[in-house]
Amino acid sequence: MPRLNLALICVSYLVLSVDIAFAQNDFLHGGTIDDLTQLSGTIRGQIVDTTEMQNPIEGVEVRIVAAGGEEYIATTDANGNYKHSGIPAGRYLISIYKEGYGDRLGKAVTVVNGGDHYVPLKMTKKDTIVDFLEAPVPMYWVLILCVIIVILIFSRTNR
Repeated sequence: MPRLNLALICVSYLVLSVDIAFAQNDFLHGGTIDDLTQLSGTIRGQIVDTTEMQNPIEGVEVRIVAAGGEEYIATTDANGNYKHSGIPAGRYLISIYKEGYGDRLGKAVTVVNGGDHYVPLKMTKKDTIVDFLEAPVPMYWVLILCVIIVILIFSRTNR
């Protein structure tokens, strides 16, 4: 009886192994795109600015880089949304770039097969002299007051 059980276990194992091998072979030689998405994942998200309004940012380049150097690139649409499908399972770093904004480097994400990974990010707009000049009027008064104080201090010390 123990030999019969051992024989049945070996035959079952052999049948399962052959079935798995044929299933893999069927995918490689005629599998569907739906089968392929199960062997990869999707990274998507929205990129907004850091203001109170959290406005979406269009045209941000999103780089998804694997440890081995493979790189996938997506760009945000008018609503700040990005999406890249077909990314093999593994660990990735997401970096975002747009002129006029501070770069954000190295947000880690782990992609799993069949996974839909939502990674929202924020960017800070770089301040320029034009932004300063377009600031609300009270900023000008503070600057003017500081200049007047400095002039008064120097004029009194030079007497």
